[in-house]
Amino acid sequence: MSRDPYAADRPPPLPAERLSSLTGFFIVFGGPIAWLIQLCFGEMLTSWPCFPSMDRLPQPLDGYYWTGTAAIVLLAVCALVAAVAGLLALSRYRRLRAAAGREPDDPAWGRTCFLALWGTMTGIGFALATLVTLVAFAWLPRCAG
Repeated sequence: MSRDPYAADRPPPLPAERLSSLTGFFIVFGGPIAWLIQLCFGEMLTSWPCFPSMDRLPQPLDGYYWTGTAAIVLLAVCALVAAVAGLLALSRYRRLRAAAGREPDDPAWGRTCFLALWGTMTGIGFALATLVTLVAFAWLPRCAG
């Protein structure tokens, strides 16, 4: 007797449905983690040189002008990581759909389709959010704003 009573009703998994744990983790959490890194470290790089104490300075502290460039580079790298995660998930989703020839609501698609859809949304969504922050960091004044 089988452990899963519905196992006979499902088709065997397709080769495109196989997904390693590391790849699955990256396509789902790559975008959000990249966004969190840019949020925390970007804030640290841009705010402390302007607010080392309770009073706001008109210019960053001497020797800390490099932090603005470092924050923009960090934001660009994080946006790239999030975009790569989203595009990898989209590629996986399209490959699965082409191999299966099924509709997306078919339960046989399994976890790979679910992870690929969510990875596409989170990766591309967080890449766009990071790019919006990048534009703000690049255009707005750091301290006197």
